[in-house]
Amino acid sequence: MIARRTPIILLALGASVAMLSGCASGGDAGFCGPLLEDSQTSAAAFAPVIPGMNTEGDVAMRLALMDEVEPTPELADDLEAWKGYLTVAAESITDDPTALIDAYDDDVKASGEALSDYYSGTCLQ
Repeated sequence: MIARRTPIILLALGASVAMLSGCASGGDAGFCGPLLEDSQTSAAAFAPVIPGMNTEGDVAMRLALMDEVEPTPELADDLEAWKGYLTVAAESITDDPTALIDAYDDDVKASGEALSDYYSGTCLQ
Protein backbone atom coordinates (compact mmCIF):
# COMPACT_ATOMS: atom_id res chain seq x y z
CA MET A 1 0.00 0.00 0.00
CA ILE A 2 2.78 2.42 0.90
CA ALA A 3 4.66 1.60 -2.29
CA ARG A 4 1.65 2.68 -4.40
CA ARG A 5 1.28 6.00 -2.58
CA THR A 6 4.93 6.99 -2.84
CA PRO A 7 4.88 7.77 -6.60
CA ILE A 8 1.69 9.80 -6.18
CA ILE A 9 3.19 11.76 -3.31
CA LEU A 10 6.39 12.37 -5.29
CA LEU A 11 4.36 13.50 -8.30
CA ALA A 12 2.33 15.92 -6.17
CA LEU A 13 5.49 17.23 -4.51
CA GLY A 14 7.13 17.75 -7.91
CA ALA A 15 4.10 19.64 -9.20
CA SER A 16 4.14 21.86 -6.10
CA VAL A 17 7.80 22.70 -6.61
CA ALA A 18 7.16 23.50 -10.27
CA MET A 19 4.30 25.82 -9.37
CA LEU A 20 6.33 27.58 -6.69
CA SER A 21 9.25 28.13 -9.03
CA GLY A 22 6.82 29.67 -11.53
CA CYS A 23 5.60 32.03 -8.80
CA ALA A 24 9.13 33.10 -8.02
CA SER A 25 9.31 34.74 -11.41
CA GLY A 26 6.02 36.46 -10.67
CA GLY A 27 4.95 36.11 -14.28
CA ASP A 28 7.50 38.74 -15.32
CA ALA A 29 10.98 37.98 -14.01
CA GLY A 30 12.57 41.18 -15.36
CA PHE A 31 10.16 43.39 -13.48
CA CYS A 32 9.19 41.14 -10.61
CA GLY A 33 12.49 39.38 -9.92
CA PRO A 34 14.33 42.26 -8.26
CA LEU A 35 11.21 43.28 -6.34
CA LEU A 36 10.66 39.77 -5.01
CA GLU A 37 14.32 39.43 -4.03
CA ASP A 38 14.12 42.54 -1.83
CA SER A 39 10.66 42.31 -0.34
CA GLN A 40 11.44 44.75 2.47
CA THR A 41 12.31 47.61 0.11
CA SER A 42 9.59 46.54 -2.33
CA ALA A 43 6.93 46.93 0.34
CA ALA A 44 7.35 50.72 0.15
CA ALA A 45 8.94 51.04 -3.28
CA PHE A 46 5.96 52.75 -4.90
CA ALA A 47 4.73 54.76 -1.93
CA PRO A 48 5.37 58.50 -1.73
CA VAL A 49 8.45 59.60 0.18
CA ILE A 50 7.53 61.46 3.35
CA PRO A 51 10.01 63.97 4.79
CA GLY A 52 10.68 63.27 8.45
CA MET A 53 9.38 59.73 8.12
CA ASN A 54 11.70 58.45 5.39
CA THR A 55 15.45 58.93 5.32
CA GLU A 56 17.91 59.60 2.54
CA GLY A 57 19.00 55.97 2.93
CA ASP A 58 15.43 54.73 2.41
CA VAL A 59 15.17 56.70 -0.81
CA ALA A 60 18.58 55.51 -2.01
CA MET A 61 17.53 51.89 -1.47
CA ARG A 62 14.30 52.41 -3.42
CA LEU A 63 16.15 54.12 -6.25
CA ALA A 64 18.75 51.35 -6.42
CA LEU A 65 15.97 48.78 -6.58
CA MET A 66 14.23 50.68 -9.41
CA ASP A 67 17.51 50.63 -11.34
CA GLU A 68 17.39 46.81 -11.24
CA VAL A 69 13.78 46.56 -12.43
CA GLU A 70 13.24 45.99 -16.15
CA PRO A 71 10.05 47.74 -17.23
CA THR A 72 7.38 46.10 -19.29
CA PRO A 73 6.61 48.08 -22.46
CA GLU A 74 3.40 49.47 -20.97
CA LEU A 75 5.16 50.53 -17.75
CA ALA A 76 8.35 52.04 -19.20
CA ASP A 77 7.14 55.65 -18.95
CA ASP A 78 5.74 55.07 -15.46
CA LEU A 79 9.02 53.59 -14.26
CA GLU A 80 11.00 56.51 -15.69
CA ALA A 81 8.65 59.03 -14.04
CA TRP A 82 8.92 57.19 -10.73
CA LYS A 83 12.72 57.02 -10.93
CA GLY A 84 12.77 60.75 -11.67
CA TYR A 85 10.66 61.37 -8.58
CA LEU A 86 12.95 59.20 -6.44
CA THR A 87 15.98 61.05 -7.79
CA VAL A 88 14.46 64.39 -6.75
CA ALA A 89 13.56 62.85 -3.40
CA ALA A 90 17.11 61.61 -2.84
CA GLU A 91 18.53 65.03 -3.64
CA SER A 92 16.06 67.06 -1.57
CA ILE A 93 14.77 64.98 1.33
CA THR A 94 17.11 66.53 3.89
CA ASP A 95 17.66 70.00 2.42
CA ASP A 96 14.44 70.92 0.65
CA PRO A 97 11.33 68.96 1.70
CA THR A 98 9.13 71.40 -0.25
CA ALA A 99 10.80 70.34 -3.52
CA LEU A 100 10.15 66.73 -2.59
CA ILE A 101 6.49 67.41 -1.90
CA ASP A 102 6.13 69.42 -5.12
CA ALA A 103 7.75 66.61 -7.14
CA TYR A 104 4.92 64.27 -6.16
CA ASP A 105 2.48 65.62 -8.72
CA ASP A 106 -0.52 63.92 -10.33
CA ASP A 107 1.60 62.29 -13.06
CA VAL A 108 4.05 60.82 -10.56
CA LYS A 109 1.19 59.68 -8.35
CA ALA A 110 -0.44 57.92 -11.32
CA SER A 111 2.88 56.28 -12.24
CA GLY A 112 3.42 55.04 -8.69
CA GLU A 113 -0.10 53.63 -8.59
CA ALA A 114 0.33 51.87 -11.96
CA LEU A 115 3.61 50.32 -10.83
CA SER A 116 2.15 49.32 -7.47
CA ASP A 117 -0.91 47.76 -9.13
CA TYR A 118 1.30 45.73 -11.47
CA TYR A 119 3.54 44.66 -8.60
CA SER A 120 0.65 43.51 -6.43
CA GLY A 121 -1.43 42.11 -9.30
CA THR A 122 1.31 40.28 -11.16
CA CYS A 123 4.40 39.82 -8.98
CA LEU A 124 2.64 38.87 -5.78
CA GLN A 125 0.18 36.45 -7.41
